[in-house]
Amino acid sequence: MDRAYANDVLSWAYQQNPGPWYNHSLNVAKATEKIILELNKNGHDLNSTLAYNAALLHDIGRFKGFTESVIHSYDGYMFMKELGYMGNAIICVTHSFPCRNENIENAANWSLIPDYMKKQLLEILEENHDYDLYNKVITLCDALADAEGFSILEKRLISVGLRHGTNLNTTSHWKGFYKIKKELEDLIGRSIYSLLPEIEKSIYTNIDY
Repeated sequence: MDRAYANDVLSWAYQQNPGPWYNHSLNVAKATEKIILELNKNGHDLNSTLAYNAALLHDIGRFKGFTESVIHSYDGYMFMKELGYMGNAIICVTHSFPCRNENIENAANWSLIPDYMKKQLLEILEENHDYDLYNKVITLCDALADAEGFSILEKRLISVGLRHGTNLNTTSHWKGFYKIKKELEDLIGRSIYSLLPEIEKSIYTNIDY
């Protein structure tokens, strides 16, 4: 619940492994807060600071450096669990899997993940398969923000696919983001894009790969 502490944790992680993931995390947090506040305007009772901090630390596992596939999700889970923040730990995993009850093997380069990690990731997802609004908003915002700012889904997903690879189940994985987007838009009665300043600029910039 302490934004200053959450920022300190992120800054420490960035010092361990500098990279664009840091600005990405900041932008995911900003997008998350905007959507959470809009949901509150439409009758929900969500804590914007809780959401902001969870979004800020969703990729905290990157402090270990470059890792294949969703290993950063496992590393983030273990790190936040050790600090005693189980809600944040779970977000570190769920944000990588937009579809509830998703086949965990949809993750790119799944074969590169050690078996003991696969087992624990599967257990975490099975125990937390019923995503609440915090999970859904942060998961979507992970696909709406890059290091430069806010991005339309199509550009962001293609960028991730080019950098990390795809598999036969990638389109099913992507559909999860669109499903969440539609669900949230139905709740607020407007396009998610309308909440994110200057998102239209993303269509004029090059895709990272």
